[in-house]
Amino acid sequence: MESSALFAQIRSKYQEMTNVERIIADYFLNTPSLENIDPGQIASSLFVSKASLSRFAQKLGFNGFREFIYQYKLDSNARSQMDSLHSADRRVCENYAFILSQAQKSINNRSLEKAVALIYNSKRILIYGDGLSGYAAGEFMIRFKRLGFPVEAYTNDFMMQTNSAIVQSTTLVVGISLSGNTKNTMLGLKKAHDNGAKTLLITSCHEKKYKFDAILYAAALPHMNTGMYISPQFPILLIIDLLFNRIVDKDPETYIANYQDTLMALNHNQNSLPPMPYL
Repeated sequence: MESSALFAQIRSKYQEMTNVERIIADYFLNTPSLENIDPGQIASSLFVSKASLSRFAQKLGFNGFREFIYQYKLDSNARSQMDSLHSADRRVCENYAFILSQAQKSINNRSLEKAVALIYNSKRILIYGDGLSGYAAGEFMIRFKRLGFPVEAYTNDFMMQTNSAIVQSTTLVVGISLSGNTKNTMLGLKKAHDNGAKTLLITSCHEKKYKFDAILYAAALPHMNTGMYISPQFPILLIIDLLFNRIVDKDPETYIANYQDTLMALNHNQNSLPPMPYL
């Protein structure tokens, strides 16, 4: 994890911290890069116990304070590069780095393979997304339509509920809701599931228990669905890219050819494009 991601992680957990843990967090967020870090000296200077330092580190997902310090030192060079940025720019970079680091940690091969199987075996795919998630739903549709899949994206309540009422068992309905509380999307997805369709939810909400066929958890910052500092589409697009590349990997020759055909159609010149590489 880069230091920028580490700082974003501290901020993401800040509201969950005790007053003592926030003192420690403020120290690391606001102090220039530290080369020689002694837990005893830090505890003494902050008037906290070593146990508090350990609890602070564990709140961030580390086994203990020494593991936190190891990561802090490991990324000191990256941190010094970030320090040269404007504070607003640094916050954006830190948040993106944090999302990327969390996404790498949260990749679940079993869940991804299940989702890929649902996409691969469906005769019709409907993508539901409301608000900002609707843009990600549109991206999902375009990417997979260019591979040859029968995909449609719906971003309004009327179309979601209407289609959910007439789905079949060979239909896959994908709902996108970072919060897990988007009324139109979640209601449409539940209705589709009750009517026999296969269902896939992309969300960052771990607190609720869902009865869908597959769930993919996206990394997110607190209240990220509001789009205040970085786009809430970013973690969703990461999930879409993972699914896209796994599908292509099942039959690269066929899917790359399909994608190439769509490029030719869009450019109206079949002789102007080189063969599509698969890296």
